[in-house]
Amino acid sequence: MPIADLPPEPPAIAAPLFDLAQMPQDGTVNLHAVKPRCPVGRPGEIVVCATNPEKERLRPLPDTYETPDGLPRAQMGLSENSSLGVELDSATLGSGQVSNRAMVRYKLKF
Repeated sequence: MPIADLPPEPPAIAAPLFDLAQMPQDGTVNLHAVKPRCPVGRPGEIVVCATNPEKERLRPLPDTYETPDGLPRAQMGLSENSSLGVELDSATLGSGQVSNRAMVRYKLKF
């Protein structure tokens, strides 16, 4: 079985040399990736610029936000006439003590 031919070598690209010493030193070249938020001051001007106040600001919730009055019912229908649910209940005993309990209820409509 013959050895597969190697692909041809890509041609060399002649690129101009880049030398930082040839860059202008007067600051006319802007190499920043992010556009500055504050304008550049002209001679004789003082530019005061603060950080972005909107960056971490939390807005109030819209008026359409509604909070439910409690947890939804933990209930599921077993058939058309029956359902099974879990409820929390409390009752006061004769001695004045409060009895907290969890109730599992089976409801049958007839």
